Amino acid sequence: MKIPILRIPFTDKDIEYIKNGIEDILRSGQLTLGKNVIDFEKRFADFAGTKYALGVNSGTSALEIFLRSIDVSKSSVIVPTNTFMATATSVIHAGGKVIFTDVMRENLCMDPDDLQEKIRKDTKAVILVHLGGIITPELKAIQRICEDNDLYLLEDAAHAHGSSIDGKMAGSLGDGGAFSFYPTKVMTCGEGGILTTNDESIYKNAETLRDHGKPDHRFNKHTEFGYNWRLSEIHAVVALQQMNTVDWILGERRRIAKAYDKKLKNISGLSPVKIPSNVKSSYYKYIAYLDDGIDRDPIKTKLNEDYGISLTGEVYADPCHSQPVFKNYPGTMVNKSGDKFPEAEYVSEKHICLPLYPGLSEQEIDYVVEALGEVL
Repeated sequence: MKIPILRIPFTDKDIEYIKNGIEDILRSGQLTLGKNVIDFEKRFADFAGTKYALGVNSGTSALEIFLRSIDVSKSSVIVPTNTFMATATSVIHAGGKVIFTDVMRENLCMDPDDLQEKIRKDTKAVILVHLGGIITPELKAIQRICEDNDLYLLEDAAHAHGSSIDGKMAGSLGDGGAFSFYPTKVMTCGEGGILTTNDESIYKNAETLRDHGKPDHRFNKHTEFGYNWRLSEIHAVVALQQMNTVDWILGERRRIAKAYDKKLKNISGLSPVKIPSNVKSSYYKYIAYLDDGIDRDPIKTKLNEDYGISLTGEVYADPCHSQPVFKNYPGTMVNKSGDKFPEAEYVSEKHICLPLYPGLSEQEIDYVVEALGEVL
């Protein structure tokens, strides 16, 4: 049996929907920022529970557009070190400087105590990352810190389509939310992203920045130094198909996670991350910690070579503060020289992510669990 890193299921019905949509686009002559983008934005705003949603060409773009909309130039922005580098580089590309915090191993998200310690006079925003689809149970503490210090709160929700806490959806928990539609993500349109917000000013600024700084894309008048961050109509059609099936997608991910929760109870050597009772995860990843003394790389190699099981990429194996790029560009990361990140380093070294995607069968789940029992 072979268990690949990823499968992206499109049924014949899904493909027919996309083919018909693309044909309509080609016949219409409008290939970008048309009715499909508008429809996608409206439906995703309803899904996330926000007033506004802006379709863009990537989740990275959504992050940077928000940061440019609030003007973080010459300011610092606080980011957890355990995230994909795009979270940090979006700050730098928007003209800001990044400060990294440690995380909490229980949920892989930002440590609010360390956040409080890292705030400087020039700090303007905090980016909270819902890693693996988990929203931190410390959300209220982080929101309170941001309110008390007059800081914007941006959610990096690249992993968290459909995640919620206390009934509130990811993307509606701060001043803005950035989602990715990259092929590995919970929802995909190949390449794409969306920015959610309830703030009209942020939305208007973001809309202008998306299309080279033009408030109205129909006219060649520029009021900001924007960029080409547009979402094409073809990508939007695929995104609309994903909106049609998102409940099934989330249901499948939660079914598989529930099966792992049950079946892994008798497997020694690893401990799955527990999702807080008031959180519904999208389960972008199913994350488990290896016991002390167990090295991840040999386990991954043995599962692949002996059992045909490919574990998915970690979240993440290398903390951002350790990336060599910051030595090449001094002044972009402005942590103090003595800052330590012990929990992030533990997370990065000790976790694995099990195969999880819609369509994974009970037989395949059993096979993964049995193989883990044999190699651990």
